[in-house]
Amino acid sequence: MIKGWKTSVTRQFAETGKSKFPGLDTTKASARLQMLDAVARLDEIPSLASIGLHKLTGDRDGQWAMKINGPWRLVFTFRDGDAFGVEIVDCH
Repeated sequence: MIKGWKTSVTRQFAETGKSKFPGLDTTKASARLQMLDAVARLDEIPSLASIGLHKLTGDRDGQWAMKINGPWRLVFTFRDGDAFGVEIVDCH
């Protein structure tokens, strides 16, 4: 379950579906958010290349990311069955 947002822009997108992210595939982004909200364990997320769930390193060590489209990723931390600090970011 999603327990917290890192940015208000991501929270607003999740609540309204209105995107302030240029070029974001809003359908995929909404699907990724719904999936993240529904899982209790990360291994419940399908290991498909199109989702691209992976652990981050460096400045984002301890965080996870899922592909949305183009440079857009859904980034979050995950502990005790919940997602925190959820944000949509341009990783490139």
